Amino acid sequence: MRSEDQCDASWRALSRTQDFQRVYEEGVKHVGRLFVLYLYPGEDLARAVVASRKVGNAVCRNRAKRLLREALRQRIETVPDRIPEIRSQHWPTPPESTSQGLWLVFVARRRILEARCGEVIAELDRMFLRPSPGRPAAPNA
Repeated sequence: MRSEDQCDASWRALSRTQDFQRVYEEGVKHVGRLFVLYLYPGEDLARAVVASRKVGNAVCRNRAKRLLREALRQRIETVPDRIPEIRSQHWPTPPESTSQGLWLVFVARRRILEARCGEVIAELDRMFLRPSPGRPAAPNA
């Protein structure tokens, strides 16, 4: 077993339709040039990567999903300290909350096919720094 697989073990695949609907309806949406990111403060760690036919044929869709999975792996799955940071950036934590989960859904856009992995990672970093819609931006110190 590779060391990366040990880090990935705590993440599960988001697969139930009800879970997707919950993320889409109640979560935070960030639209980027290469993909759309939905975040939801779930009970556990779960993620999904989606590429529709609008992205292209099967080869194109698979490339888009590989790029998104690699960005996710490099920026979140192998850095567990990042999850509380992302949660606090998007949702104030009530004192009675014990949930530390995060559900992520990545939806590829056609432009991702023109991008390199570094560009996808850079866009993901920018999205995590954005405040949630309806929440004021933190003042610069």
